[in-house]
Amino acid sequence: MLSRLKDDIGTKKVCLFGTGALFDDCFGQFVLFLGREPDFLCDNAQKKWGKVFHGIKCVSPEELRKMREEVTVIITARKYEDIHKQLRDMGLKDVFVSCYDRRYNSLSAFKRIQDNSLGLGASIFNNTVKGKWTLITGAARGVGRQIAVEMAKLGSNIIAHSRSASHVAGLVDVCSDFGVKVVPVAAELGNPSEVEAMLSELSCLAPQIDIVFNNAAVSPPCPSGFWSMPSGDFVTSYAVNTIAPVLICREIIPQMIQRGFGRVINITSSIQKRPGEMAYACSKAALDKFVFDLAPSLEGTGVMITLADPGWLRTDMGGDIAAHPVESVIPGVLLGALLDGDINGRWFSVQDYAGLSIEDAVLKAKIYYSQG
Repeated sequence: MLSRLKDDIGTKKVCLFGTGALFDDCFGQFVLFLGREPDFLCDNAQKKWGKVFHGIKCVSPEELRKMREEVTVIITARKYEDIHKQLRDMGLKDVFVSCYDRRYNSLSAFKRIQDNSLGLGASIFNNTVKGKWTLITGAARGVGRQIAVEMAKLGSNIIAHSRSASHVAGLVDVCSDFGVKVVPVAAELGNPSEVEAMLSELSCLAPQIDIVFNNAAVSPPCPSGFWSMPSGDFVTSYAVNTIAPVLICREIIPQMIQRGFGRVINITSSIQKRPGEMAYACSKAALDKFVFDLAPSLEGTGVMITLADPGWLRTDMGGDIAAHPVESVIPGVLLGALLDGDINGRWFSVQDYAGLSIEDAVLKAKIYYSQG
């Protein structure tokens, strides 16, 4: 990848577009990937024009436009769609996007963006979930409800879990309106025996489970801080957020392997430096470890296990001051179910896809995660 990038650039000048936090955090990595420092920078913020960052001058988009035939542009922003369109309209043809691993502190690749990329009708979405059976834990509200409704729209039959079947009665009606089958199931995920009973019951309620969203989670409030956090908060968090998903995977994935198809999406979190939520954060870190370690053993089986970080959402758990509405998880949270190819063990940062169509979200993910 790096040698090919150097061949593509040749003697052209290199411009990094975007001088925000990602640019600062990863500048040294940009230099290593390029094998040299960029020749100049560019940004849409007028206050940055003419200023120097990391010893390199930032030019205006108009100055960049004048050099369009002799420059390669690398977009540093993770939501690059608008910038790509801007550059294309300016006549820039040699454009790459920076791809990051997980929480954006690690640069993984530069990928070329072709003129027929996002938003230009080049992508044709292949709906592989129609007619499949999807289990969603915590489907009564929040992210789980969003997933259930959108998967039903795509034609997937739904198994909607909650603590009580009555909690998903309204959801059953909504999803049924899309012409799919909907089965409510109930279990207290903090009780392993109830999880196992639910899984046993599912063998009678649905012919098979093709897709799993391990979405349900708890985050016990601890207003007095970490040092007075009850030990029971850790027990509860691990039981619901880690052990229950592991039990579900242990039961369902072998059946998926036998059929040669399966998708398991585990909802995770990038929460950090908030010790008052340590029980929740540690349980999610344990879930991540489980996925990363299990994924390699699934290569070649047709079964893929991934992680999806929805971001800080305005839900009962996230609170009213959270950054994103719960609806913003669509379509990004679905990618682990919709993609084929080399995605085992991948971490999807859901907010990177907010506002995109399913077609463009799938295409963007393929750009990010393809090996080419």
